[in-house]
Amino acid sequence: MPTTNSGSVAESMKHVTMQDIATRAGVTKATVSMVINNDKRITEATRQRVLKIVKELNYYPNESARKLAKGKTESIAFVVPRFGSTFIASILDGFEKRTYETKRYLNGIQPYSTRNEIAAREEILRKILFGHKADAVVLLDQTPSRKIVSEYQEKNIPMVLIETKTTGAHSVRVDNIKGAYLATSHLAQKGRGKIGMIVGISKQDPIYEENPVTEERLQGYQKALVDNKLKFDRDLVATIENYDSTEGGECLKQLLKKDPDLDAIFCAAGDIVAMGVMEEARQRGISIPKKLSLVGFDDILAARLVTPGLSTVRQSFGEIASAAFDIAMDSIDGKLAKEKHILLEPELIVRESA
Repeated sequence: MPTTNSGSVAESMKHVTMQDIATRAGVTKATVSMVINNDKRITEATRQRVLKIVKELNYYPNESARKLAKGKTESIAFVVPRFGSTFIASILDGFEKRTYETKRYLNGIQPYSTRNEIAAREEILRKILFGHKADAVVLLDQTPSRKIVSEYQEKNIPMVLIETKTTGAHSVRVDNIKGAYLATSHLAQKGRGKIGMIVGISKQDPIYEENPVTEERLQGYQKALVDNKLKFDRDLVATIENYDSTEGGECLKQLLKKDPDLDAIFCAAGDIVAMGVMEEARQRGISIPKKLSLVGFDDILAARLVTPGLSTVRQSFGEIASAAFDIAMDSIDGKLAKEKHILLEPELIVRESA
């Protein structure tokens, strides 16, 4: 009958403690703790010796105990209207990159989806706050109620808004009015006189979030028309809900029914929707940009890969994410005495579609 080395098995199954690491490395338990917590007072030689033993023994800190001792959750809540969005995915990607650059909150970004519902948002935010689930919360395209903001202030949990702004919370926004103005003015200056717009629905059912970005881009579009001596026609504004390419094709159909002389579209609803316009135009034999000029919004990677290349308004996902992450870190560290608001500049990127 085969025998087993019971001592080796027992040793491999043993729960390794911080003291075991300290004994093997010939240092104190406090030194091991400082190494694990990346304390800068530890010499590089000691750090490497301890980390080598940590790896050899497959040691993983007791996260629950460590978080309790530090009084931190080591998580940042990221609350979004929905997960199926290129824009949201790009911002989350920027957040992830920033955690690795700073070595803070690695694998600590916790996403939540509200499906655009106000009640769901308020419930999620209260669960995060009163369940002690995060050291800070970041909200994208949403404005929490005054009561929720006050509750977060009372608990000293930082709140950072992306794309919206309210008293009591930090914010990072892109100048959407300017971005829409640049896009529409460019089309007008190219000699286009029937410029349609595709944009998200701003006022929906009362249970859903209102989108301030939609209103800002509509303002920029209208101002550009006036400044370029063009008439604003509400019939030339088409709205979408889900921000997918199929809706772009449907919007082109609707706009052409309203005005067969349509010669340009500013797709404020994003590049993905604009690509739906391009596909529908192709199927109808409408040449872009000869018969129809098109400008999107976002400047996702695919915008420069499609044919023709999509002109668009660039908003830097990385810059937005980094700014929001850094504000959250500074606030957690107690470095911000008052609210911080950042307004980023958009950039018009001209390619073949316009």
